[in-house]
Amino acid sequence: MVGADWIGKLGADALFVKRYGVQYVPWMYIITPVAMLAVSALIFFFVDRVRRRTLLLWYVAGVTLLSVAIQLGITFPVAGNIVQPISYVFAHGVKETIYILFWVYAGNLYDAEQSKRLFPFFAGSVLVGKIAGGFLGAAIAPIIHAENFIGAQAVGFFICFVALVIYRGLPEGHGSKIDSDERPHGLRGSIRDSVDGYRTVARDRLLQTFAVGVFFWYFLMQFANFLYLLGLNQAAAGNGVASEDFFSQLYASVYTSSSIVALFIQSVITSAALRRLGIARVLFVLPLWYLATYAGAAISAPDALTIGFIAGVALQLGERIVIPAIHRPAAELVYSQVSADIRPRARAFLSGGVNAFGNMVAAVGLIVGLAASDVQTLLAVGTGLSVVYLYNTFHTRAVFGRRIAENITSIEPDVRRSAAEILATEHAAVPDELLRSLNGAIPADVEHGVRVALTRRGVLAVAADVTE
Repeated sequence: MVGADWIGKLGADALFVKRYGVQYVPWMYIITPVAMLAVSALIFFFVDRVRRRTLLLWYVAGVTLLSVAIQLGITFPVAGNIVQPISYVFAHGVKETIYILFWVYAGNLYDAEQSKRLFPFFAGSVLVGKIAGGFLGAAIAPIIHAENFIGAQAVGFFICFVALVIYRGLPEGHGSKIDSDERPHGLRGSIRDSVDGYRTVARDRLLQTFAVGVFFWYFLMQFANFLYLLGLNQAAAGNGVASEDFFSQLYASVYTSSSIVALFIQSVITSAALRRLGIARVLFVLPLWYLATYAGAAISAPDALTIGFIAGVALQLGERIVIPAIHRPAAELVYSQVSADIRPRARAFLSGGVNAFGNMVAAVGLIVGLAASDVQTLLAVGTGLSVVYLYNTFHTRAVFGRRIAENITSIEPDVRRSAAEILATEHAAVPDELLRSLNGAIPADVEHGVRVALTRRGVLAVAADVTE
């Protein structure tokens, strides 16, 4: 799915930037999140009403049919001028909903220890899709041209749909059985149930703090993405089909090469870093990257109105390397300390709603900033907000540590076991007084693992049941 979508996204970006102009891209950053909010609301509505595998099948079939319709619309001279911006919204919306649907589906299949090992592997498959899509997109650009890439995306998703239909061995997870008697009936009851779900997610202290971090994650990523497109457009100057194809090939080359680096990091470093450093520490990599790259780009900018291509690429590598290879696997594991009852909706809410809100605020900032100031000011704003994001990460670490301590004594067995498993690597995030308060109040089913973690931290001088 990622490989197919990456081809469509390459074409949609190339057509919009070259035919409409890079100065109008921030407006699409507003329109696309509005569409994402609507899609996120649909996912939020269906996630506990439809089997997860069925929802995945519906999604793939829908993307296939819509891709065919959009490609046909682009081919008509008059309608194509209207459909082409729609293709931009569609391609970027598909990119985000792939992640939402996949993590909602996979997020409830595994416990915390399995997730730490498997989620980096899943994220690596995303990188493989990007690499394959980048190579294929660059290869077919001179043959079918960028204006037909949405059609190529339709072919890829149709292959995925056929594969999902043929292979019936996919597990269902916690969404395998839907009891309609437990769900409210009617439009009013369904709306009330969805609103109650949003309230439950919004009241969770860990999710409140983490949501602020997700906001800055997507805000700074969207800022960086625009500045990268600005530098890329300056490097691929000109108009016409040849310029569009060159833009898509240059775009694909940056994507592909950075995804190869990200895949190496994912395969060799990420899993070991999560086990040895812990989730809370790994979350610091992205804000530190943005702080360094925004500050570096501001210092090295050739003038107040332009950004160097290398500086733009460095900013973009936050999205192309740091997020898929390091940050997203760690961020997805934060949800392991959220109650399983609200975990799928929490993912949909943060990855769809907060994501969209961050993108829209970034778009407004870009529009106002470009009208009232210059690129140098945008880079300075990005540097300052990176500092705020770094502070939020410190706060997230503290709240995450407290949640782990609370979950050790939870009445839910799955939550207790998940907290005990993750305490082995996250004990440094838990305050000493909370760790000491656990001694003597540890449930029997997790006592051994917790005592081992406490001994490693030095809270217990020696644990009688610790064995080599």
